[in-house]
Amino acid sequence: MAKQPTIDIVIPSYNAQWLLEKNLPVVLKTSPEVNKIIVVDDGGTDDAPKYLEKWLPKVICVRHSENLGFSKSVNEGVSYSKADFLIFINNDVYPKPGYIEKSMEYFDDLKVFAVNFNEENSSWPQVSWHSGKFQFVRGEDKKTPHYSAWPSGGSCILRRSIWDKLGGFNEIYSPAYWEDIDIGWRAWRSGYKIIWTPEPIVVHHHESTFGLKNKEYMNLIKQRNELLFTWQNFSDLRMLLSHKLFLFSNSLRHPRYLKVIFAALKEFITKGKRQSLPISDQEVFKLVNTPYET
Repeated sequence: MAKQPTIDIVIPSYNAQWLLEKNLPVVLKTSPEVNKIIVVDDGGTDDAPKYLEKWLPKVICVRHSENLGFSKSVNEGVSYSKADFLIFINNDVYPKPGYIEKSMEYFDDLKVFAVNFNEENSSWPQVSWHSGKFQFVRGEDKKTPHYSAWPSGGSCILRRSIWDKLGGFNEIYSPAYWEDIDIGWRAWRSGYKIIWTPEPIVVHHHESTFGLKNKEYMNLIKQRNELLFTWQNFSDLRMLLSHKLFLFSNSLRHPRYLKVIFAALKEFITKGKRQSLPISDQEVFKLVNTPYET
């Protein structure tokens, strides 16, 4: 008899005891296949760790003394797991029954890195490159499985062995944004696959406490990380040339955008690393914008 794969869940959380009280019992009920749930309390000041003691030993709490952000929290949560597969769920998400079983069949293909769950107001991304930028919109067809450019950081299941090969989330994107897009692009360019499928359903109420952070600062980080993603992952010369033209023209139209560029340069020079991977950017664009095929 084949050995059953082990599965753990990682939930990053910040000052969200009320969300854990609301959603964690549902996660527990709908995830009987899971060995343990790792909640990373990212520097919160509420009583979430005390509440989580109620669910020991099934649920463990990893607590930060300060707020480190999403990518570092997820990476640390993974480090507390030895499971074959990892489920990432935000604290404002809960799954419907059968979501794990309906996801696991796709992993019969050993090249599949991750499977994204089906959220009501989300889907697979339709990606493109134009105007010197990586662009994406929400795909319209939700009736059949589709390839996805990246694994959803708060609503997916992924294969641990490939996660380890890819090195997890790149923490240069801390505190948040673009880390899941980055690992998705690295996965595709390394020859792996990511799938969005309609069968495993989750409910996402978008009640995260992430909005408690300074909005102006987080907007800067989002734009900075978009540049870091491009600079680290793209090697197509035409795309890079058009990107340079975008940086120049956008800075002329919006001089304050220079602040974003300098913020990105500072991180890229000290922590950035350009990827040299076998699959080209053009090939990936073709692959991820097609329906899933067995």
